[in-house]
Amino acid sequence: MATIAATSSFAGQIQSSSVSIAREVITTDTQDVTSPTISYRFAGDVDARLQDQTFQIQFTLAGNATWASAGLAPSITVTDGVSATPVVQGAAAGQFQVTTLALSADKKTVFATLTVHTGAAALIKQPIIAIASSGTSTDNQAVENLKQVVGTIEECDTTVKTQAVSFKHYVALTNPTALATDATATPDEHNRSAATNTATLITFPTNILVKVTKASGNAKLDIAGGNLAFAGTVTANPDASAQYSSYISATQANLGYVSLVQNANGYDSNLLDQYLLADATLPGLSGIATAVQGTGDALGAAGALEVKQVDVKVSASQGFVVGGSVFLSTTFGCAAAIAGTNTPIVAGNAAGPLTLSIPAAGVNAAFGATGLNPVHVCYTAPGGVIIPGSSFNVDAATLVKADPGVDKNEQNNYCKGPLYPLSGSLKIDVRNYASNARTDGWLSVLRLINNSEVRTIDVYGQYILATGLYGKWGKLATLKPRAVLNVTPDVVASKLTSAPAHATAANNDASGDPATTGDAPRLRITSENGDTLRVQNYLYNPASQNFIEASSSQGVDFTGTTSRAPGSEGQYQDQDAQVGLNGGN
Repeated sequence: MATIAATSSFAGQIQSSSVSIAREVITTDTQDVTSPTISYRFAGDVDARLQDQTFQIQFTLAGNATWASAGLAPSITVTDGVSATPVVQGAAAGQFQVTTLALSADKKTVFATLTVHTGAAALIKQPIIAIASSGTSTDNQAVENLKQVVGTIEECDTTVKTQAVSFKHYVALTNPTALATDATATPDEHNRSAATNTATLITFPTNILVKVTKASGNAKLDIAGGNLAFAGTVTANPDASAQYSSYISATQANLGYVSLVQNANGYDSNLLDQYLLADATLPGLSGIATAVQGTGDALGAAGALEVKQVDVKVSASQGFVVGGSVFLSTTFGCAAAIAGTNTPIVAGNAAGPLTLSIPAAGVNAAFGATGLNPVHVCYTAPGGVIIPGSSFNVDAATLVKADPGVDKNEQNNYCKGPLYPLSGSLKIDVRNYASNARTDGWLSVLRLINNSEVRTIDVYGQYILATGLYGKWGKLATLKPRAVLNVTPDVVASKLTSAPAHATAANNDASGDPATTGDAPRLRITSENGDTLRVQNYLYNPASQNFIEASSSQGVDFTGTTSRAPGSEGQYQDQDAQVGLNGGN
């Protein structure tokens, strides 16, 4: 009747190698991924010195994932946890056999019934029992339905997903060939006090991040010249953030750049090769997409092509200048266009957006051997034609993967972001702002209104202190088209956490916080990717219940139309702030 003798006071422990697999390489629920090794260290011993010992182990997947296969007997190993001596699999005395290896009806659980045969030395102390541990990958268990785990990669996505697995152990089996339950067997190791029965089997990071960075500098429209050219000064890489000068010449501007980031180092679905921007075997944007563990690098075979093209979709709030062009370049001075990306602007496409595509043949050269080089968005004007005062955005910069096929299972990565605005950002000063620091009882409640019918915008704020110095700043909200948000001063204070960063250090306040007494600060509200915004300021005194609309409706439109305002100028309502965040454009 003796089965497993408890000879130790510590509890059982599940142990997983917990590999990382890039989310990008999981595209369907039918994909099989070989399971990493997972084991459980018993607290008790298996003592078969007097009679055979039979017991069942179970590994159950959490969530929607299922086991694609139960694997073969060689995938299971048993090791003495004290001496580290492997136990031989076989029918002889002291050896163990896998008498049943199967899946539950819902494929959530893989279970194995093991028998340790009687022998004079058949005492396995605190055994470590593992599955998916064979050196032959086809022996091991596989997992599927993983697309439901990793999901679809979203815009600017850096999410990490996980797949958990749990363990159970049963003795005194009523039917050794069936899945044991508490009703048909005796639960043992997993039921002991303080046992650790759940672990992460696979981690799914998002390996690649597409990043959009706007240019810096001081490019603007030459108002004195009738908006027929650009004005500004050239500065090369002017700050530590690796931004680039927006002004190149009277007819050319650098709006910003798109770059790729190796956000994580998860493996391809073969669990052998990391999914990287630059594979060591073939520098540049090429990947490995074999699905079976141990098959090695598939470069030179079907999996060699990862990137089909890179698409950069650029929009302009008031359109582009007819006769000009937009293109991508590998140099911040926009010396030459990447082949296939130069897009002349004509009456038919001037409203935008424009999609600039780097073809497969040009991707490696554009992003370099490491895949990390910036690709610049360049804008040219013809001269002699009025340039619309637009703000610009990358609506989507997409790393387009190869068409589906053998060894080509990869999701796209994409992101958006503002580019340098030749119109300048939306800038609205709340002139009499009662901050959370006030002690006289008055508080400002702001109402932010996005009037746009089509554009989602990011709204930022910054204290302009009564001393004239720049204060703390930060992102206040993201507003969908037509959306409204009321913001109290405590929320504003919780959002404005970045230290002031005006280029002239003397213009920055040391603390960045508004004073508790004295004159009230202003609150500068800006948006770099918006083209219309309204801000209302309501002064509220909780003690007296007084409520005052203190600003009317401050706002600005860059969305000029023939029915509202000149299409090339917009409708400038109440933009009294001359500069944006930290003195920027």
